[in-house]
Amino acid sequence: MTRGMLVLICVATLVGVVVSCAPAPPVAEHTVSEYRADASLRREVLARCLNDPGGLGQTPDCVNAREAERLESRGSLRDQAPVGLDPSGRR
Repeated sequence: MTRGMLVLICVATLVGVVVSCAPAPPVAEHTVSEYRADASLRREVLARCLNDPGGLGQTPDCVNAREAERLESRGSLRDQAPVGLDPSGRR
């Protein structure tokens, strides 16, 4: 075996060891449906997420709580009942 091949094998082994030691991605503690069912839990988590958007903003729990809040909120204007304005624009 040549010296270059031995160095290549050592580097590949070292990269494999470093990659396998990386921390696992975070897992959400609650699902969207759990947050939808418990408004106080949802508000508590949303308050923490809004207080630290750089640290917690994109964690799975913040994403789930925001989605539950979006689903439980009034929704978009398209989902609202008509406001009764005259379509012709007359006053």
